[in-house]
Amino acid sequence: MKLFVIALVLVGVCAAKNFCKRNSVAKSDADALVSAVLLYIPQVFGHCRFGKNANSFFGKECKNTLQQGYCYGKSLYDGYEVADKVADCSFGEGDRDYSVSVTYTDMAAVLSSNGPVERLGALACESALPCVEHLADKLAKCAARDDTFYAKALENARNLLEPFITSNMGAVEDSLVCHFGADSDALTLLDLIKQKITSFDDIVDLVNKYLDADTQESLASGARSGLYSFLEGSNEFCDAECISKTSEYFKDLFTATHDAETCPTIESYCGGCQNNADSFISANADSVPCCTQTAMDSIIGSLQSLIEEYGDLLSKIESAVKDTVTEADVSVAGYEALKAAAMEQAGCLGDTYDELADGDCA
Repeated sequence: MKLFVIALVLVGVCAAKNFCKRNSVAKSDADALVSAVLLYIPQVFGHCRFGKNANSFFGKECKNTLQQGYCYGKSLYDGYEVADKVADCSFGEGDRDYSVSVTYTDMAAVLSSNGPVERLGALACESALPCVEHLADKLAKCAARDDTFYAKALENARNLLEPFITSNMGAVEDSLVCHFGADSDALTLLDLIKQKITSFDDIVDLVNKYLDADTQESLASGARSGLYSFLEGSNEFCDAECISKTSEYFKDLFTATHDAETCPTIESYCGGCQNNADSFISANADSVPCCTQTAMDSIIGSLQSLIEEYGDLLSKIESAVKDTVTEADVSVAGYEALKAAAMEQAGCLGDTYDELADGDCA
């Protein structure tokens, strides 16, 4: 699954091309969403002169990205019957089967020529990437003029969001009762969160508890550096016209990975799926596009750097959360089992990534 995520990141999943064209309802909803964003931008960023003009601050590329991304997301939402699953309190108990079995053949089909991912990637280069660059530029200019810009923006966002969250908390509780039961661990955890976090200030206090001022500044600086590094790498990826090349390579890889007996679904990668994928990579050692390999190295390198720099902090937070959950008499055995399984799968995927990264490229 990690390989598929990397493929999607490389090809770009931030926007979609013409996904609103044949869906007038989704297009109308997308337009309403854009209007809402334009309405709230001055309320959040209006203390900076660049944030007073919502149309200029958001820009046409961002509008297009949001509209097309919403329409594509809506098509997936409808296709997987998410609304039915949310509304059905007998989910998992009734006769209707909501499960979805995904194969590597399905994933290859998504990567077909002019398919969803290639279309998403094309407009990611055309709209989403310029959108991110545009917003980063506006925010940087605002921050340069006012040292308290982000703090004020956060406070403004808090004032907008708190009433929304409070008004919808009852619906969240009803959904948990509906799907898990009134005595479930899920509801216990929600009650625990409500006790620990009664206001936005509690969230700030929680952050300050685990992140001192120097660490917070380091994280902010790292995020800024990472963003500009990402933009630079993304522009190189787009300029190299690497979308179709990456799609084609991973389509062939996923097709070769699938086997009805040894790799029937994407549920588990270790074993048959890994063997099939590694065999394809070995047999086609010189066919991975160089631009794909470069982008993969950049993505994995960034992730590894984050883990190395903040691994101890993440472990500390994880330990504190588990202690709190255990105090609420909620078992963490299921979490530990999932974590162990995920680590095993990550190890197998990491081995395959090494095969891709170490070979020659085309």
